[in-house]
Amino acid sequence: MKVDRKSINMLLKLNDDNLWKALQFAASKSGAESMKDIQKPNDMTKIRATLSALSDEDLDKINELLKGGKGGIKK
Repeated sequence: MKVDRKSINMLLKLNDDNLWKALQFAASKSGAESMKDIQKPNDMTKIRATLSALSDEDLDKINELLKGGKGGIKK
């Protein structure tokens, strides 16, 4: 799984329920099983703002974590 600007923009076009499901799916595929116990926030504004503000460096770091790089999420 690779996260890039295009995929972030696609996520931001989803309604709140589908965005939350996509985030949970991505977390489960990356081994972050604790995400399944977190309830969807009533207001997704902060999550959307955070996704919108991700820099290219942030995206690189996310991809390293997803690959299980140094200090990353291990499966």
